[in-house]
Amino acid sequence: MWISMLLAILLICALLLVPGFALLRILRLPPRWSLCLSPLPSISLIALTGQLFAFVGIPGNLLTVGLATAALLAVLWLLVRSREVHHALPAIPPLAIALTLILGAGLGYNLFLSRLAEPDALFQAYDVTQHLNLIRSMADSGRLSSIAVTPYATAADRAIDPFGGAGFYPAAWHALCAIVVQTTGFATTVVINASTFVFSCLVFPLGLIALFALLFGGDRKVVLCGSLTTLAFVAFPWALITFGPVFPNLAGFTVVPVALVLFVYLCGPSRNLAASSTKAAAGGTAAHRNGLLTATPLPSRICCGAILLLCVLGLALLHPNTVFTCAVVLIPYCISRIAEELRCRGIDTARKILACVGFAVVCLGIWYVCYKLPFLQETVTHIWPDFLRLWQAIVQVLSLSYTTGFFSEMATQFVLAALVMIGAVRALNNPRLRWVAFSYAFACFIFIVSATQSTEIKQFLAGFWYTDPMRLAAMAAIAASPLAALGLAWAYDMALALVTGYNERIESTTHPIRIAVLLGVGFLLLNFAPEFNLPGLHSTPSESVAQEYEDLEYRDWPKNVHTTFGDYRAIVSETYSYISPLSLEEQRFLERIATYVPTSELVLNDPMDGSFLAYGMYGIRTYYRNFIGYGTPEETEASRVIRLHLYDYAQDPAVQEAVAEVDARYVLVMDQDDSEYSFIDLRGDYKPQQFAGIAAIDSTTPGFTLVDHFGRIALYRIDR
Repeated sequence: MWISMLLAILLICALLLVPGFALLRILRLPPRWSLCLSPLPSISLIALTGQLFAFVGIPGNLLTVGLATAALLAVLWLLVRSREVHHALPAIPPLAIALTLILGAGLGYNLFLSRLAEPDALFQAYDVTQHLNLIRSMADSGRLSSIAVTPYATAADRAIDPFGGAGFYPAAWHALCAIVVQTTGFATTVVINASTFVFSCLVFPLGLIALFALLFGGDRKVVLCGSLTTLAFVAFPWALITFGPVFPNLAGFTVVPVALVLFVYLCGPSRNLAASSTKAAAGGTAAHRNGLLTATPLPSRICCGAILLLCVLGLALLHPNTVFTCAVVLIPYCISRIAEELRCRGIDTARKILACVGFAVVCLGIWYVCYKLPFLQETVTHIWPDFLRLWQAIVQVLSLSYTTGFFSEMATQFVLAALVMIGAVRALNNPRLRWVAFSYAFACFIFIVSATQSTEIKQFLAGFWYTDPMRLAAMAAIAASPLAALGLAWAYDMALALVTGYNERIESTTHPIRIAVLLGVGFLLLNFAPEFNLPGLHSTPSESVAQEYEDLEYRDWPKNVHTTFGDYRAIVSETYSYISPLSLEEQRFLERIATYVPTSELVLNDPMDGSFLAYGMYGIRTYYRNFIGYGTPEETEASRVIRLHLYDYAQDPAVQEAVAEVDARYVLVMDQDDSEYSFIDLRGDYKPQQFAGIAAIDSTTPGFTLVDHFGRIALYRIDR
């Protein structure tokens, strides 16, 4: 099955890299830039073509989407082939891309893939059923649409939908996964885990490398340092992987750097900026000190604007809050650009301040309008309670331990926190990079307000992220990434200066490459070190701890020195080992019956026993695919009769009529022992009495023939 995981990863990489790379190369972007920026245009093209096919009724799959994308790109190439477009983009060092990919793959394996017991390990938590069912229904129906989204997407399923409803849902990530499921036939969970690896460990760091190259004028030193820090923050992407099945939001956050690059380049200076060729002792190259050195040419600006429009569609259809995340980072940039342009035109300070304040007020007004939009009300009114006092929140932001007290506690990232603070000081001392520090401060301010308040202001500022501390911490980590790169570059400068000064005194030769390698390896070891025992810190485990770990060798027991990623490794292993509400025995049983129950046959089920996961995970065409909404006016009469009275099928004509109406052939009954204590009841949704007519069926019930069983888990055929 691990071969399946590898093949899924390779196919997802191809889908995310090839279309976008071709588009950007047609528009004359350099190859390395096209590679780093390709994922967001790619998924935007997939979302666009999938939506168009849904409108005209053509099934979306790898072949049709691929041909349509190729046709669009061919038309674009014919339109622009005779036009010369020069992009004033700094070079991205090939070594930086290589380091990024090697570290991303290595860390992704060590911190995620190797922690999965099996490639199809399921993160059993609230909302996972939504993602599983949508991917499976898209794969079955070929409807890769974010409009009229439903887990009953095929024609046969629409006819028996217990609720008969569909609505808008941003489903670009689901469409991508559905294409992979269609093409390979792999389990949905394998594809989800593969996509988590690709987006988090490859897509995100590549986008950050491009962002660093643009912000720091292609300064090789800072970009190379940034290649070591792209995945250094535990707040993102790592903690978001273990917090909940927020897969679309995770994918959306990973392509935010691409959108930032496009916007910053689009709104770059309209004239060349003067730059001295002299290097500053602590500031690196002139390019680094001045940021963008050359103007963005008009044809390049037009191309970039067109790409950005396409990418905004992709961002919004991954998750709408990614657009607001970009706004948080870019509002300070826009203010900085306004001030710079007015200064270059000789406008006095008072009018510059007035213009900047006016722009901020306009942004505030747009934010307020979005906050009041009807279709966003369910999001912006969602409340996560405050969990910190103000001073503690400030301490946790400064130490990068944003969500301690809300989520699982992990050791503080002292080294990385120091680098971020150093990078912030350096950015504040650089007029063209000052906005980067303010963007991070803005993101942290929103997080602090959300973590410490229970007011309307909290909903106004943080509501677009559901006031979720984990998503807000992820946004802060993204905004802090350029500062970490600046901080590590400063550490290299200081180390080089100290060694050079010492070698000059002893008349020895300094080797900058050796210093860089030692500093880089040292940073990686300190930041990603596993937990360990430090002799002298004597610790005697309590009886309860000894009993908890009695099945492990002593060397694998918890250590007396915790590290950030040591704690994380334990959390991710635990997260993907949950066996409730679906136990390992139930998972294997579902896997077995999926091999012989025809995918066209409807299986009646009690979703409260965990079988709501059977369709999304294994493609078993169950009737009930969620555990909420029953007893509402939208429910069909046939559904109500089946869930309450199926037990009486042999004697009750009304039940027989309802079963015939949905054309059901099987009944699946599973074990409910752990369901009440699982995520099903997280919000008081566990109501087994709603399915008394199904749960009561056993091998002695008239009208049902036992087909397969494992203990109390059983599959019955309906006698007809």
